[in-house]
Amino acid sequence: MISTEGRLRVTEVSYYAIVDRRSTIENPAGIARRRFESAGGFNDEALSGDFTWTFTPLIVEWERGKSSPDLVSVTEEEAERIIERFRDRWGATS
Repeated sequence: MISTEGRLRVTEVSYYAIVDRRSTIENPAGIARRRFESAGGFNDEALSGDFTWTFTPLIVEWERGKSSPDLVSVTEEEAERIIERFRDRWGATS
């Protein structure tokens, strides 16, 4: 996936299922993503209840061993299926 947002170009996106003690990879607690930019930086975001992507420190905390939920790498297609399950469950139309 390559897209342009503002002046920065997103060159790659990594997705993660958020799995805590009450959830599984098949039924995760949430979904997070890391968007790599052409300038060398990245943005970490999690899908919020209104189905918008908002900043999250979760991925960095997980990498440092300071996060209680586990993150499991998933493909873009798996992430899309997880988001669709959330929409079905919560009745979102957006």
